[in-house]
Amino acid sequence: MGFPSVLLVLLSLLLVVDPAATFVVNVTQSSYEAEENHSITLEWTFTTRTQGSYRELFVICELRTLEKIRTLYVYRGGFEILGNQDEQFSGRVQSDKDVLREGRIRLHVSRLRTEDSGLYLCVVKTEDGFGSAECRLNVSDKYKLVGHEPIHAKVGDDVILPCHVEPQFDVTDLTIIWRFKDHIIHLHHSGSKDDKSPDPEYSGRTSMFYNEFKKGNISIKLTKVTKEDEGNYICFV
Repeated sequence: MGFPSVLLVLLSLLLVVDPAATFVVNVTQSSYEAEENHSITLEWTFTTRTQGSYRELFVICELRTLEKIRTLYVYRGGFEILGNQDEQFSGRVQSDKDVLREGRIRLHVSRLRTEDSGLYLCVVKTEDGFGSAECRLNVSDKYKLVGHEPIHAKVGDDVILPCHVEPQFDVTDLTIIWRFKDHIIHLHHSGSKDDKSPDPEYSGRTSMFYNEFKKGNISIKLTKVTKEDEGNYICFV
């Protein structure tokens, strides 16, 4: 009589373990490319059963970078938990809650930023088990900076260091930085027309063309060129 009893115990264990072993979380796409200020939909799938409880589902999705882990979505007990969402994603993430019953997670991220780039990991837990899957998102700038080189000048000359954005748009409300070696030689704060050079060597020697900002022109004029001014200049927006 002892043998059938042992067999029943083993069979019971197999029935409990087997669903968890087949629980799988997948991504529908391993990598995404998008531009700044655009929107994108990230999607995961997971094993589900028709008799499964909707309220037993737990989902947490995170952006993982070298600097920090940021939570963008949490679902627990039948509700979305906004309190755990990182402020970086505040008001920018919407989910298709109805498709959760089908074993799908669809997150719509709007007004993309370059800092949204990174590895997105979703962890899913149900009564059947738990698992995770990840995808990568790369958000690129919607514009690029264009300059011309080399620029030739003589000691004592005034020279224009050209730089503009493509495609053209109004840069008045952007912060613009010009750097030479390890020095910031010109700093334009958003909306300001009273720029000053943080470096005393360039104080009063640099200026921008504010009337050209609407055309995306962020060139600077450098006066009284010296031999020490020779080198590579970089502009940042």
